[in-house]
Amino acid sequence: MNNSNKKADWGTSYGELVWKEFTKGKLNVVCLVFIIMLFIVAVLSPFIANDKPYFIVIDGLLYFPLFKELKATDYSVFLASLAGITQLLLIRRNRRKLDPSLRGSALLRQVTVIAGVLLLGIILIHVLIPHRLDAEDYKTMITSGKAEKALFAPIPYGYARTDLQNRELPPSPEHWLGTDDVGSDVLCRLIHGSRISLSVGFVAVGISTIIGIFIGAILGYFGGRVDFFGMRIVEIMMAIPTFFLIITIVAFFPRSLFNIMFIIGITSWTGDACFIRAEFYKLRKQDFVQAAKSLGLPLKSILFRHMLPNGVTPVLVNATFGIAGAIFIEAALSFLGFGVAPPTPSWGQMLSLGVSTTGRFLWWLTLFPGLAIFFTVLAYNLVGEALRDAIDPRLRQ
Repeated sequence: MNNSNKKADWGTSYGELVWKEFTKGKLNVVCLVFIIMLFIVAVLSPFIANDKPYFIVIDGLLYFPLFKELKATDYSVFLASLAGITQLLLIRRNRRKLDPSLRGSALLRQVTVIAGVLLLGIILIHVLIPHRLDAEDYKTMITSGKAEKALFAPIPYGYARTDLQNRELPPSPEHWLGTDDVGSDVLCRLIHGSRISLSVGFVAVGISTIIGIFIGAILGYFGGRVDFFGMRIVEIMMAIPTFFLIITIVAFFPRSLFNIMFIIGITSWTGDACFIRAEFYKLRKQDFVQAAKSLGLPLKSILFRHMLPNGVTPVLVNATFGIAGAIFIEAALSFLGFGVAPPTPSWGQMLSLGVSTTGRFLWWLTLFPGLAIFFTVLAYNLVGEALRDAIDPRLRQ
């Protein structure tokens, strides 16, 4: 029995072993499913909550207002999601086909090609597809008989549409989670706000991870004086309260989503740098690194083609916690008024509207955005802890 189990373990890849350990906890799987569902909702938010119909028939002619309303940022999100899914499929397909020594370089080439195509596509989208504001009220056209037929989204409200006659309404069959201070549907704004939160999380963590890997690789590989002076800079950055540093920097820039993502990214890289430094410090004496040096390979090839694939695992786990932290920071900034400007929806911004200007407590504006922030941050933290336990052999049961 023991021999058969050992043989089964020998035939199991590292990824399969980590996945097996991760799925032992039902709560881990539930959190992962929640994150995947939240990701799908964020990507498809224009098709789930929108006051523009998928199609409408006017005077016998067929129109597609919702697709015409899509902005360049929507196409960018679709393209980025498609690139990410394609990359995962390529990794899964090539995982067993590639020679282990070539997997890192092949993966790097794939990521580089897809990133280049993605960047080019986003630039072309922003240049060639200008956004035109469609202020037409298609619901009125249906009720007045001007339009013959239309198909609306499941939540037929726009996140920027105001309706002062129905402002500050509690949850009802018409507005499932109520309305805010200007009559916008809370559920619609929650759905569109999920895209803001996830965008901040992924982009900010991507920036911080790139900076942390680069600095940590240099410090861990060279050591000596480079490591000594570099770690003093890292320690100074770690000693500064990150949140207050972000508030200080944000105060000097206009309120925009890009500025928030960039500022969170450039102030949150110290943890990744420490992880990579520690891993590279151990790997630099390994035989494969010494062999690469003796063959005269360039420094970038040694660092990022040979050493990085063997030391990036702690950073990937830390990135999960980083996404949760970035989402929380963005919500806190928006709550304090330093986040994205209205009418762009944000969970923290919605949370700040819990008390109206008349002093009335709007419990639905406090409860539902607060639950969205709580469950999202909790799910990412639990998934991060589960990945850490699954990857570290000392923590496996």
